[in-house]
This record gives sequence, structure tokens and C-alpha cells, in this order.
Amino acid sequence: MSFWLNFQTFVLYYGVYEVKTAYMINEEKVILMTRASLYEKKTGKQKMKITRYFRHDYISLQLLSGWFFVTLSFVLLGALWGVCNMEYLLDNLHKMDLKSFGTTILMTYVLVVALYSLIVYGVCSYRYYAAKKSVGAYAHTLRKISDIYVQEEKNASSGTLTEGKKHDNVT
Repeated sequence: MSFWLNFQTFVLYYGVYEVKTAYMINEEKVILMTRASLYEKKTGKQKMKITRYFRHDYISLQLLSGWFFVTLSFVLLGALWGVCNMEYLLDNLHKMDLKSFGTTILMTYVLVVALYSLIVYGVCSYRYYAAKKSVGAYAHTLRKISDIYVQEEKNASSGTLTEGKKHDNVT
């Protein structure tokens, strides 16, 4: 309280009638910067990484890695099935039609890969679309912050307040 009284006394004594503050806290800028910071820390890193690719390149890369892992999984599951049914296979190997058995395994593999690829394509398309939309909103927030800084620079160079309002005379 004593600071305020001393300030008023100073203003009255020296005849300063208008007090201008160079920088005031801009609530909108603080809100936008907080929103941008939270986005960068939570989901922004992953979504920005996705949008660095073109849509076709991102989906192709995901399909390729998906094909690799589904093939590896199919081979491991086939080996596990073979180990679990080793006694049946050894007893009936000479009776089995190996050509139809191989065709069945190949058709099952193609069906599994095709189904998994369709699922990966749909999921990756949705992820890419959502990431583009989210990063676009983030870029819009950054443009708003940049515009606020430009406006503050204009106001500072012209001598007006950052809020664009002038205070009344202090008496």
C-alpha cells in the first residue's frame, strides 16, 4: 500500500498525468501459448512426425512394415502349429496331399495379409487425416500467437499500450 501512495505522490509532484505501461500481460496470448505447449508435449510430437510424410509415403511405409510383421507372425504361428501337431504330421506325412496342403497354407497367408493390409490402410489413412487436421489447428494457433507479437511490436513502436487501450489520467 505504501508503494502505491508513494507512486501517487510522485505523479502529483512531478506532474505526470498519463501513465503508460510498456508491457501488459495479454491473456489471450498466454492461453494460446499454453495450448500450444500442451499440444507439443502430449500428442504433438507423434502427429508432427506423421505429417512430415506425404500421405502416400506414410501409408506405404506402414503397409510395408505391416507386411513384414504379419509375415513374421504367420511363420512363427505356422512353426508353433507344426510343433504342437508334430506327432500327427509325422504319422500322416506319407498319406497327405502336400500340394493341396501347401496351397491351403499359401491361400491362408494371402488372405491374412490382404485382410491385415486393408485394416492397416484404413487405420493409417484415418491417422494421417487426423494428424493433418490437428497439426493444422496447431499451426493456426501459432499464427495467432505470431499475429499478437506483431501487433505488440506495432503498439510498442507507436507508443500505445499492448492491449490497445489508454489508461485515464492519474490525479
